[in-house]
Amino acid sequence: MKFSFYYFLLFAVFISACSSPSQTVTSYWANKVANNGPYDTIYIIAMTQNKKMEPAVENSLADVLISKGHKVVMNSQVYPPSFSAVKQLTREQLAETISGTGSDGILTLAVLDTKTETSYNPGTSYAPMNYGYYGSYYGYYNHYYPVVYSPGYYTENKTYYIETNFFDVKTDELIWSIQSQAYNPKNFDSMFEEYTRVILNKLREEGMIR
Repeated sequence: MKFSFYYFLLFAVFISACSSPSQTVTSYWANKVANNGPYDTIYIIAMTQNKKMEPAVENSLADVLISKGHKVVMNSQVYPPSFSAVKQLTREQLAETISGTGSDGILTLAVLDTKTETSYNPGTSYAPMNYGYYGSYYGYYNHYYPVVYSPGYYTENKTYYIETNFFDVKTDELIWSIQSQAYNPKNFDSMFEEYTRVILNKLREEGMIR
């Protein structure tokens, strides 16, 4: 398995052109030797810190793939959100289930981490004394009222760290992997819709899907 720096640079340029500045690629890798594509039916597995969000992530991925004419099977269609494949199934049992859906490729998306940083933005800074405004109490009041009553405020910044992998069902080999981060996305849906379209284009470039 070889890491191609050339392909990383190409993809970095590609994603910069196709995505908002809030989304950046931090790592990219492709195994061209083990690529048995194009893959016809893709099994989607989402893994998030909040399991209730996993069906929504899978739906977001599936919607874009289906809109481009691809067949998909979502893990949430096969197992309920409360189900844990790692705890309740062996590796062989899970492989048999996925193979039984007719899927030949597996696309996993994991939200590895979410960091929230809170920063304080101070209000109007205190200005040096200006004795020109001391001529009357009204002048003093009018000048310093905005300073005294302009409180600071807190800003919350969120960064999502995402990893997406593509596996071959028959060989169980990792074919493709990308790590990225999204900084302060406008909303959950737009973040994954845009992210999925970028992924879709790259999978097509690699010959993994039609």
